[in-house]
Amino acid sequence: MIDVGIDLPELDDRTYEEILSEATKLIPAYADEWTDANPHDPGITILEVLAWLTETYVYQLDRVTDDHREKYLALMGERRRPPTPASTRLRLSLPADAAWARVPAGTQFSVTDADDADASYRFETDHAVTLTAATLERVLTVTDSGRTDNTHANRTDGMFYRAFGDDVAAGNAFYLGFDTDPFAHARTLTLTVSYHDDNLPEPATHGSLEPSFDPSVEPVWEYRRGDDDAWRQLAVEGDGTNAFYRGGPITLAVPDDRSATASAADTPDSPAAVRSSERTWLRCRLETPGHEIPPQFDAIEPNVVSVSHRVSVTDEELTQVGRLDEAPALDGQTYALDRSPVLSATVFVDGERWQVIPDFDASGPDDRHVVLDREAGTITFGDGNRGRVPPADATVVADYVAGGGEAGNVPAATVWHLADPDVSLEGPVDGTDIEAEPMAAATGGAAGETIDEALDRVRRDRRVPYRAVTADDYRYVAAHTPGLRISRTTVLAEDGEITVVVVPFAPPDVGTPEPSEGFLRAVRQHVGDRKLLSDQVRVTGPQYVGLEVSVTGRARARYAGGGHDVAVRTAIEEFVHPLTGDGGEGWPFGEPLHRSDLIDRIAELDVIDRVSDVSVVAHGGATIDDGTVRIDETSLFVVEDVTTDLSVRTDSADGGA
Repeated sequence: MIDVGIDLPELDDRTYEEILSEATKLIPAYADEWTDANPHDPGITILEVLAWLTETYVYQLDRVTDDHREKYLALMGERRRPPTPASTRLRLSLPADAAWARVPAGTQFSVTDADDADASYRFETDHAVTLTAATLERVLTVTDSGRTDNTHANRTDGMFYRAFGDDVAAGNAFYLGFDTDPFAHARTLTLTVSYHDDNLPEPATHGSLEPSFDPSVEPVWEYRRGDDDAWRQLAVEGDGTNAFYRGGPITLAVPDDRSATASAADTPDSPAAVRSSERTWLRCRLETPGHEIPPQFDAIEPNVVSVSHRVSVTDEELTQVGRLDEAPALDGQTYALDRSPVLSATVFVDGERWQVIPDFDASGPDDRHVVLDREAGTITFGDGNRGRVPPADATVVADYVAGGGEAGNVPAATVWHLADPDVSLEGPVDGTDIEAEPMAAATGGAAGETIDEALDRVRRDRRVPYRAVTADDYRYVAAHTPGLRISRTTVLAEDGEITVVVVPFAPPDVGTPEPSEGFLRAVRQHVGDRKLLSDQVRVTGPQYVGLEVSVTGRARARYAGGGHDVAVRTAIEEFVHPLTGDGGEGWPFGEPLHRSDLIDRIAELDVIDRVSDVSVVAHGGATIDDGTVRIDETSLFVVEDVTTDLSVRTDSADGGA
């Protein structure tokens, strides 16, 4: 066999002088008024600079390959990101005669495009799900202020509700009423929460760092059967919602010995609809509150599972690429996987596991290393100097996960079914009995990064502060604690101590934004890992100064029917609000409140004809000096009470009589 090579073109085949000469010759064609082409002319100087830049770029193109840029990324501690799998949720249905079934994690579903029968994709379940024939019939929220029936909102697209009410407090609970006992045939039950975050900012990110938020809130799950008077505590075997800070599956389980389950008499806070019902009820109550944002659900429902565009392959025996039986390659052996792109892989040579690494740069001759090319779906062995060479007759086997990419972004109008009808399921069903309906189109699938995309990302990332040195650094790092929704931060340095104050985001109709202990702990950990060793850092929430405001004056005649009290209180609250006050940016930390500014703000209201007097009382670390409420630099205001004494103008001078 004759090897015929392809001559690589030489890109760097012109010198600086040649480039400059060609550019100079083109001057008459583009600027005939330019007649002086001598070196002293400024235009020629510019051409010389451009010719020099052109030569350097051509030199780079001729010598810097993608392999070089790949190594540059590695030197920066970065790699190209692999493909991202698309995901969606499926609503699964049992046959009419089945009471339950359990679908394990990793169960494969086949997807067929309704518009293209030849287009088929594989998805896998992200978690196990226990299906039940019990129907969720009622969803109730119970707080100190009363009971709210959220059943309709839970069933209706485009509606959401706050499961523990608007003002989350200890003892608040939501109740789920089932027509039959979901634990009658199975020990576990899977509920999936669809969290409503359309009206919320995205959780903070800090480069590629993963969130490590451990909430301090404590929800407790209990259940009560229709023929029982006691609430029995359930075990939470898995909580993908992180205590209702996001959406995800929750797996609940009754203890193996149900008679030993802790029980208590029915509590007075249970509504009459629960106490008198023959339904089986599940109750989730907050034993320890602290949510910065009241948990808000689009829906909570059983028989829902999340799936991702991927397929797991086990014990696939690989064949060497380009191998000839009479002359097997020894150095740099490459094996191809049946599927690609590859998200992860484990490789075995004659039953012994070899380590998958990014490259052979640090490999020795005896290291059992292989390099995985995710996009191509190949694994490559070393050459004996960098990485051990396997025997020529070795059996190479791989377990791997393939998938990801834009192909998985299938529309909602697709047909889903279990890929293997004979798959082993727990319960009195088989694969042909399970029906699946997508709740939405599969989204999020993306191809792996190109080298250019990775380099652009790394360049942007190098501008991000990862070490806290200056006050601005501390402010940035704290505000970008991964997974948290932080609205404002401020940093103070005094007496050798740095104080970081964080204010969590809260919806406009929720009370004072207070960080929970778990929230502060996450910020403290994130900042502490990135501060200077010598810095003493304290992370805290704001100190709120309560305001009691009394307003005396006169309302316009057209508001004789009322409404002026609410208008005045709303105006004062909006003016000093910690997140949206002072023109929308939030009241500045430590900014004093002048009585004259408050009077001006109230006088601007259409409801007010005249302001006679405004008096202010402050609580919680403030001083009042000549009508000005002064607070320290960690403090903000919160309106505790507003009283108004407004007479109503009786003449028609304002046009409202």
